[in-house]
Amino acid sequence: MTDQHITNEALYAATDWFVKLTSGDETEQDKRNWQAWINDDPTHELAWQKIEAVTRQFSGLDSQASSVVLNRKQSDLASNDRRQALKAFSVLFVVGSASWLSYEKKPWYLLMSDYSTAVGEIKNITLEDGSRLVLNTNTKVAIEFNDQTRAIRLLQGEIFIETAQEQDRNYRPFSVITSHGRVTALGTKFSARLKSKHSSVNVYQDAVEVRPCDGLDNTVVVNAGELVTFNRAFSQQKKLIDSASMAWINGFVIADKMSLADFVDHLSRYHSGILRCDPAVADLTISGAFPVNDLNAALTSISSVLSIRVERYTRYWLTIKPA
Repeated sequence: MTDQHITNEALYAATDWFVKLTSGDETEQDKRNWQAWINDDPTHELAWQKIEAVTRQFSGLDSQASSVVLNRKQSDLASNDRRQALKAFSVLFVVGSASWLSYEKKPWYLLMSDYSTAVGEIKNITLEDGSRLVLNTNTKVAIEFNDQTRAIRLLQGEIFIETAQEQDRNYRPFSVITSHGRVTALGTKFSARLKSKHSSVNVYQDAVEVRPCDGLDNTVVVNAGELVTFNRAFSQQKKLIDSASMAWINGFVIADKMSLADFVDHLSRYHSGILRCDPAVADLTISGAFPVNDLNAALTSISSVLSIRVERYTRYWLTIKPA
């Protein structure tokens, strides 16, 4: 059986086992469960061997199957070291297995994150250079600062950046990197969002330079008040941003004659479950400011002005229907 027969599910599980068994908190039951998982399917063992082979490359692990990994203690591998190991992990797979599975779909990619938010959570962070970073709901980022550059790798979700001007040191460019390209700040405030097929950038102050991964001749400068969407090959035509597009930073969705379908789409990003809008009421419009961290309050508010009702199938599955 070859690498091509290893499923994404097996890779996700093997990566999860790798992290668990090097956490320092692993138990004998964890090890037994891991062994049962290995024995359950030949692809599980192949996925583990693939991960074990790469860990030997960056950690100097010997060839004795699994024993070194399983015996590592917290003192041997601190949490920050594990995160750095996972970053190296992804790089080595990119170099050695580019044709085996595309980089942005690798299951360990999201494990590289230095900061993350859960669904419905918004987090403010001050970076070591003084820059402000805000993570929107369900977001993951990896910080890659060194002597030459400052970079944030957006692995999932959406972020807002207010870059700091560094003092008493050589200038280091500040960039946000997504699977579709690189956004370089030209002294600015901006947001970036990653979706499956494209990334987007909203600029609120000064400007940024957007360079798609595979479109080296398609660099575009986006100025304050503009947004652009781009994929790996090219950038779309710039547009004007919605003045309410950064309201999420303060925990709100601002609607100005927004269709109910679009409003529900915005709110659903902050809901751990299914939030749907019946097509019969999708074209109703709503205006106002609504908290993203209090779904019940938002739904109660719109129910008071629109002829709708909220049908709850479970705690996590809600549908907005005609009253």
